[in-house]
Formats: sequence, structure tokens, C-alpha cells
Amino acid sequence: MPTRYDPQNLKPYSLELYGPLGSDHILWKVDSDDPFTPMSKGERIVPMDAPGAGPETAYEILEVEHLIWTAGERVRYVTRIYTRAVAPLG
Repeated sequence: MPTRYDPQNLKPYSLELYGPLGSDHILWKVDSDDPFTPMSKGERIVPMDAPGAGPETAYEILEVEHLIWTAGERVRYVTRIYTRAVAPLG
């Protein structure tokens, strides 16, 4: 069975932002060659590049989940952020 991705072309880090409906409600995903800044429960995130988002779009972090897996010879690190919509602070 063919793989739906080439493991050698995957970025090592991913950040996934989920809305209040949990893992069935992905709001945004971004991949990177560099690790993301650690995030914690209670902090707010403003995903400026997310579809339909802007400076007035903010989310409070409810939970953080880390996934670590291998893709071919590479290790992948995925951070899942579960959120609820809130007003921005600024």
C-alpha cells in the first residue's frame, strides 16, 4: 500500500490548533524545520496566518498534547493545542 507522504520530505515539527470540538475541529496546522515556543494551559494564542483569523482572533489554551513518532529515519514532534475562543488581550 503506498504511503500518502514522503517521510524524507516531512518537516520535523508541527503545530496543530484545535477548536472547542476537540480533535475533529482543526483550526490551523503549520509545519516547521524549527521547534515551536513552548505553550501552556491558560495562555492565549493569536494565529495571525490561520484561515479567517486576524488580530481580533484569539484562543485560550485548554490543553497541550505532544506526539512523537518516527517517519522513516526521521523523528517527528507534533504539538496539539486544544483551545476555546476568547477576546484578545491587546
